[in-house]
Amino acid sequence: MSEATRQDLEAEMAALRAELKTVREENQKPATERDILRKATKFFAQEMTW
Repeated sequence: MSEATRQDLEAEMAALRAELKTVREENQKPATERDILRKATKFFAQEMTW
């Protein structure tokens, strides 16, 4: 394997790792929002039943 190819692969791997990190962080936000909405729904459902 030539040195240029190895460097290209290492650069691509670094870029993919950075992209994966970004996607995971972005994916966490909707999960957190979903959990908040579930808790709010449960809370208000209990408030409606007296």
